[in-house]
Parts: sequence; structure tokens; C-alpha cells
Amino acid sequence: MERNTIVEDFKLNKKEIPLYAVYRQLENQPNELRDMSEICLASEQAVNQCVAMEYLYINGLYEELRQLLEKVRQTDQSFCRKVAKIYQIMYERKTLGKKQLKPDAPVQYLKKLHRMKMQEEDYFLRILSDLVHIYCYFDMYQYGMIGTFNQTIKQHLSKIKDPLLYRLLDLRLQEALFIYHWKRNELILSRKYGYQLLQSINNPRKKIDIHNILAQGYIYESYDQAIHHIHTAFKIAKDIDNERAVYGLKNYTLAFISAYHGKNDGIETEDKAEQAHLALADNRNEECIEILNSFSSLTPFQQYYLGLAKKDKELLRASYQRFIDERDDYFYARLPLEALNRLDK
Repeated sequence: MERNTIVEDFKLNKKEIPLYAVYRQLENQPNELRDMSEICLASEQAVNQCVAMEYLYINGLYEELRQLLEKVRQTDQSFCRKVAKIYQIMYERKTLGKKQLKPDAPVQYLKKLHRMKMQEEDYFLRILSDLVHIYCYFDMYQYGMIGTFNQTIKQHLSKIKDPLLYRLLDLRLQEALFIYHWKRNELILSRKYGYQLLQSINNPRKKIDIHNILAQGYIYESYDQAIHHIHTAFKIAKDIDNERAVYGLKNYTLAFISAYHGKNDGIETEDKAEQAHLALADNRNEECIEILNSFSSLTPFQQYYLGLAKKDKELLRASYQRFIDERDDYFYARLPLEALNRLDK
């Protein structure tokens, strides 16, 4: 059957076909995203609209998601409107300015969630709420909080009956586990989830994020592997004209990994902290110290750079402790620990 016929049949059928049944016909077809997004926007049943919001979000179809959210706000289905409120938060978090690394308002997002009333059996709403909690804690660098929500998502996911919704939400759980195990420094598990996701998703924006994290995950082991993932992420970002991703990859990930490995010829960044890191890589320690001393406060990363530049064990110990205590980041806590071991030799 022709894809456009599937779309027309969906629109003309008096009894709306479940989205999972349509998806089975369109999955992996060349026009899957185009046809599915048209069907998602045409959906009228509450169940289909809920699945449609997830499909559009996970595939990075944010403009179509915005249109569907406008439509759902007019519905008399209170559950569907609640679902739309959570997707509105997710939409806002994904549509940031070119140079904005993190959303401004994760705490505000959490307050909005806490004001929402959910029944015990509202498993879909609870999964979405848990996912937003994970994203907000990630944005606030509170990585240790992610593990608890992963467990409750697993429990609630087993109650989801719609096969397409289950599949899409399971991908999101895998993504959360990918990040969680990375921050726990459990790299074999993290990479397992990362490579599985690359095989399972169509969303190029999501692939950029995964390659970006995989690049960082190889920093201690292999410069070549890290750079391979950065270049792959760059190519995807340029192919889809994602200026924010290109900016982030160039000014943060590429600058950071290049400086760490001392392979920074021709590398530039607009970020002052990474300029200090590049100066450090060139043995311009005084310049690094001068940049960092101009900051009103230092992140654990910046404290690590300053400790390296000054060869100051106390600063490095403080950086290590902050990575653990403030962020539950066992992966990047290895940076100051490595530096301390080198100074002790």
C-alpha cells in the first residue's frame, strides 16, 4: 500500500485507527517521519494524541509537536491536557537559543510538575513526570538523583499497554540509563545503551547528543575514538543545520577534549573557561590562572584547571570532592584524581 494512501485512510476512516497499527505499516519507510507526523497532527482520539505527542518529541519534530500541543489544549479530555502540559515543558527545554547550553528554569519546571495532580494509576503521566525530573536534575548537574527515577520508570513502564508508546518510552529509559551509567563511571554499560540507541532512533538531534556523550566517555582511553564521535556529531549537526549543536560541540566538547590531550593546534573557543584550559594545554599557566581568577566563583571543572595550573593539591582535592558531593559525577571526578596521582609521582 502506498504511504500517502495510509495517511488518507487514517484521515478518512470514521473509526480512528490506533497509531501503533499505522506505525507498523510506515516503520522504516523513506517517508516515515513525514507521513507519521501528518497522521499525528490529524489524530483526534485522546489515546492517539498522547502517543502522537511522544512520537513527535522523541523524533525531534518540535514544530509539529508545538502544533499538536496547541490542538490538544482545546480538547475536553483533561488527562490529555495534563499530558500536553508536560510535553510543553519538554518542548521549551529543547528549543533554546544558539549559545544557550542549559535551560534557565529547571527548578520552575519541577514546580509546575509538583502542582499537577496525578492518580496512582496514571502510569503514563508518572513516567513523563519522572523523565522531566531526570532532565531537570541533569540540567542542574545533580546526577545522583537520576537513579531513583530510572527505577520508578521501569516499574510504571510495565503497565503501558500501547505497543508503540511502550517502545518509545523504553527508548527514553535507555537514554536515561546511558547518561546515568556514564556519570557513575560504568562505561561498559553506558556504551551498551549508547550504541543500542544509535541503532534504534531516527532523531538526528538525539544522535548528536549520544555521539557527544560517547566522545566524552572515551576521553581517558582514546583520543581517536573521542574525536571520531565528535566529528560524527558535527557532521549530523551541519547536515540538519543545527546551529546550537555546532556551537556547543565546537566551543565545549571539541575544545575540552583537545585541551585535555594537548592536541589543540587551530582549536578555538568562545568559552572563557575553555580558553583557560587551552592556555593550560599550551603551558601558558599564568594566562590560565589570570582568566580563572577573574571569575566570581569556580565550577569543579574550573577549580581543576586552576589546580593544574598552580600545581595545587588542595585545589585538586577540593575539585574532586565537589564532583562527588555536589554532582555525583564519578566520571569527571577522575580528572582531578588523575592530576593528583601525577603530582605525587
